[in-house]
Amino acid sequence: MTGTGWTRDAIAAAHPTFFHHARTLRHRYGPGPWPDSGDPLPDAGPTDTGTSTSTGTRTSTRTGLGFVGGGEDALLRPDPAPHGTAPPTAAELAGHLAHLLPTAPPGLGGEAFTRLHELLATCSPIDLADDLSAEIRRRGLPSDGLRLLGRQLARHGTHRAPVKIGLVLLGLGGDTRDRDLLLLLGSLDELTLYAAVALHRSQPDGDRAVHALARRVAGWGRIQAVRTLRDTPDPRIKAWLLREGFRNTITDEYLAHLAATTGDLHRALGRPHVDTPLLNGGGRILAAMAEGQGGPAPGLADYAHAVPVLRRYADLVQARTPTLARLRDLIAITLFFRHPPGELPWPPADITSLTARYEDLLHASHWRTLVHDHLADPHRPDFHLALRPAEVLHLDATAPLLARLETGPSLLDPAWFRALGSADRRHAAHLLDLAERRLATTPRPERDHALLVLAHLLRRHPEHGWPLLRSALTDSTPEVRRTALSTLAAWPAHTLTPEAADLLLQRPEMGLGAVSGPGRTGRPGDPP
Repeated sequence: MTGTGWTRDAIAAAHPTFFHHARTLRHRYGPGPWPDSGDPLPDAGPTDTGTSTSTGTRTSTRTGLGFVGGGEDALLRPDPAPHGTAPPTAAELAGHLAHLLPTAPPGLGGEAFTRLHELLATCSPIDLADDLSAEIRRRGLPSDGLRLLGRQLARHGTHRAPVKIGLVLLGLGGDTRDRDLLLLLGSLDELTLYAAVALHRSQPDGDRAVHALARRVAGWGRIQAVRTLRDTPDPRIKAWLLREGFRNTITDEYLAHLAATTGDLHRALGRPHVDTPLLNGGGRILAAMAEGQGGPAPGLADYAHAVPVLRRYADLVQARTPTLARLRDLIAITLFFRHPPGELPWPPADITSLTARYEDLLHASHWRTLVHDHLADPHRPDFHLALRPAEVLHLDATAPLLARLETGPSLLDPAWFRALGSADRRHAAHLLDLAERRLATTPRPERDHALLVLAHLLRRHPEHGWPLLRSALTDSTPEVRRTALSTLAAWPAHTLTPEAADLLLQRPEMGLGAVSGPGRTGRPGDPP
């Protein structure tokens, strides 16, 4: 068979393919991870299954939530396509493929491929993949035909759903010749799950192939690829899981427990020599499990070796050079014992001894010196990392925090969130004046993102927040305006100035009634 008859130049001419998009990113940035998880994707914008923003973050039409690459498949079932007819079931689609494969190229022309592409665009691959695979196996469809069709969908698809189905087919009929294609497309976080499963099924060294893919992605793709490696016996992969593999840009909580169990953290930390990357990774894994208890994945209380590993980690940290990263992990573990998420499944004596051990570690004087020295330089880009430790250690960070903001950092700098989220009246006016001046020189889209965050934070500052809230109320982004209006509605009635009332009257779509409530009658700004 040749693939010529399957190539759909007409489709590719109208819309860029995912294959071309991935090759462009690889040429520009290397093998990955790529900026923004590879977003925006070729089908970003209004599509058959929801919409995507200008940054490629897809918005579900059912929930209104935004998702970065791979997020919707990980968290929700994607929206059904708004077509007049229901998308095909797995059995119907398998039957359709069984009908097409005997007429494979050169018998199948471009029109048939276009119809198949349009049909697949109505599907939800995450709902279909397992059942479709089972149906294809039951029908005994030829692997060479599945491979050829899978490659052409993967290479020439311009919509994510046909490309994903193509990757499913490559998992059923592919072989070593498809490794590079699967690695390339899987480097887009939106496609990683499908490429990882296909690699694991089609390659003789499935774990190693998925490991290579996992290193190319950092967001949801990393999470999905690493989940495919659960229970791998490969010692190199297990070592990588404990040092780097669990880290991702979503939250380390998703993979911490998997890394601890599959990577055998208990045995690794129990060795006489523990290298620095392993100690740092092990601490972060324990901290992420502590922070994530009761969250999206098993936590520290669910880890069978928690007690001996926590003891060993405490001994190792005490003997090593203090770093801010280790302090942050130590804080997370200590707070877990201070505020346990329920009854811990360990002997009371172990809980008591571990609580005392970590409290003693945290109160060592060198941690306070470390935080003080870190905050002494307001220009360092990682300045904000010491703010939470300063709070836990009861260090007054007001002066260094104000010094940091005087340097004019981006309004998305975490120092702003910390300052405006906790500022009292003594500093609020000055901080908000700084923020207003910084906003005046902030370009889009950063300005819109900053206003959205500020609109939330301004709930705490009705006495001084009106100039910034006015900017948010007149922003071109609907989400920013809605958030600002919600903040305005939460302010006490006596803080609503005549200017605020005039603006609301000029913009009725903002919902003047939204600022009504108990004790709020008449014109906003009138005395209560």
